[in-house]
Amino acid sequence: MSRMIPLLLLAGCSAASAPAVTDEDRSRFLLMAVLDGLWADGPDPALLKPLLHTPRDHFVPKCPICTPVAHAVRMYVENSDVPVYGARGNAFPKDLADGLKSAERARRVRALEGLVARYVDRRFARMSPAERAEMKKYLDVGKQDGMALMEPEFGRACPSCSGATGGKP
Repeated sequence: MSRMIPLLLLAGCSAASAPAVTDEDRSRFLLMAVLDGLWADGPDPALLKPLLHTPRDHFVPKCPICTPVAHAVRMYVENSDVPVYGARGNAFPKDLADGLKSAERARRVRALEGLVARYVDRRFARMSPAERAEMKKYLDVGKQDGMALMEPEFGRACPSCSGATGGKP
């Protein structure tokens, strides 16, 4: 009996697994990652307006990754500062700003991918390793679903999907 107690204690100390991720969890994760990141970095909303003026150039319609990313961008652009919470930040990277300002779609798409990657990575830092691993798996599933919806003229890859999944093909 005394030998079973340590075994029972060890069994109870195994690494905790994260709960399964749902579509809603993935959407909420992406929405909050991008919105919180934009608010913290504080880019001029005018930089992001071209993404919304020509959404089909930047986002895949009905994509489970693009939709919450686009929604976060729209929320940021359309909402003014709330004085009670303090001003937006002022740390938006110059390379991303320059890319978003570009007249070239390819540069804007690369900047959008970098923006999504920056904010997803920042959000991952707040999660446990088990939660992060579970979310990464579900982001990969969302990317597969989104890539299936992508029209050939969109290009080889979706910037939101690539940014959210670490640029994996």
